[in-house]
Amino acid sequence: MHKNKPHITEVVLRDGQQSLIATRMTIDDMKPILKHMDSVGFSSLEVWGGATYDCCLRFLNENPWDRLSIFKKFITKTKLQMLVRGKNLVGYKQFDDSIISLFISNAAKAGIDIFRIFDSLNDINNIQSSIKYVNKAKKNSQGTICYTTSPIHNEDYWIKLAKDIEDCGAKSLAIKDMAGLLRPGVCYDLVKRLKKNIKIPIHLHTHSTTGLSDATNYKAYEAGVDNIDTSISSFSNLYAHTATESFMSMIYDDNSNPYDMNLLSKISAYFQSIRPKYTQYEGSMRGVDIDMLINQVPGGMLSILEKQLTDLKKSSKLKMLINEIPKIREDIGYVPLVTPSSQIVGAQALMNVLDNKRYKTLNKEFVDLVNGKYGKIPGKVCAKLQKKVDKSNATNSVTDNKLKIQDYKDEFSSFCKSNDLKDYSNNETDLLNYILFKKESMDFYAAKDRTTTNEVIGLQEGFGLYIND
Repeated sequence: MHKNKPHITEVVLRDGQQSLIATRMTIDDMKPILKHMDSVGFSSLEVWGGATYDCCLRFLNENPWDRLSIFKKFITKTKLQMLVRGKNLVGYKQFDDSIISLFISNAAKAGIDIFRIFDSLNDINNIQSSIKYVNKAKKNSQGTICYTTSPIHNEDYWIKLAKDIEDCGAKSLAIKDMAGLLRPGVCYDLVKRLKKNIKIPIHLHTHSTTGLSDATNYKAYEAGVDNIDTSISSFSNLYAHTATESFMSMIYDDNSNPYDMNLLSKISAYFQSIRPKYTQYEGSMRGVDIDMLINQVPGGMLSILEKQLTDLKKSSKLKMLINEIPKIREDIGYVPLVTPSSQIVGAQALMNVLDNKRYKTLNKEFVDLVNGKYGKIPGKVCAKLQKKVDKSNATNSVTDNKLKIQDYKDEFSSFCKSNDLKDYSNNETDLLNYILFKKESMDFYAAKDRTTTNEVIGLQEGFGLYIND
């Protein structure tokens, strides 16, 4: 095998399908191809976390833990990887350390080898617990930089953050470029400097939205990055990622390629064959959107914004909404746009546009974000906005989540009893479903009130926003 073979993580089973079809791919559509994917020689397969957990319960009538057990059954040679939202785990509110520990220990036992852990504000305090518990489980704790650009996000900022992540005990580092903002030359310099300042392996995850990802990935490879994320060609580009086969072809000529391109072609053809099932969930993007370099809206966030406005019969306001997002981001100290900050900023932008007046209505989550309840904001909040927030009566939605595991167990047990169900609370993974997504789990276990495909799509990693009832 070629001694310079780069490590490649295939993301189609998680972020590829999340970015292009709103995370709607079912496990039944994945199962037929899993053994073939396991034979490619990927360093890992990203299969879980992000929005997949939510969507299994909310839309697909699947238990996310059953999905993970299927991955573990069919994938025996390749490491399994997931995305963890720091203290938020796979949800949208912060959880107590006891719950973080319970979740990670169960995920590790169920087969997850690599935990990519991020915080939307790059607040190191929000990822420390997850790193600690992943290390305790003797798995790969991958601390993450959520890449963005702003007057305060310079190379020195990223180097300090990377050092802090390594000092926390992370076993590897990910650069997570969710909006495709990382330019090739900047990436080369950043990776080179990171290599001089930290000892842990460096992984790169970027999106194709702006058309930069192919060149950025290649320059990262030239700079010595240890691992590149790609998505199989039939689920690549647009809101998603560089095509797996294309990246391999950049690195190797036909004679030196250690990967079986015929096998990859077969895998791509399979995913191409099932993609038409999910046409209704695809966004309108048909090429590169260079405006993302200006407004920095992540690729997946665009598709959900479009669907939200369509369902509200306000499609004509999409451009206004996209233009409003970077203005809000500047007002609140240049937060990166990734879950949950992307949902919060997107929801507030929608309120501003629908009200035809900025900050006339303040979402309680937005108030919490401004007030630092989600973590430390990287920059300064606009003084005028801070005054409005201080005067608002919005209630705290972040720190009121103080229930302990036993409290949830008692609640869930009572629910099961009142609905003539077996007591699912005695199973830790069923209990975790309830803790992380209470309403969705009650619907799931009671087997009623399933959401429909026409419902306004709920919260999803990188997908933007929600509207409070």
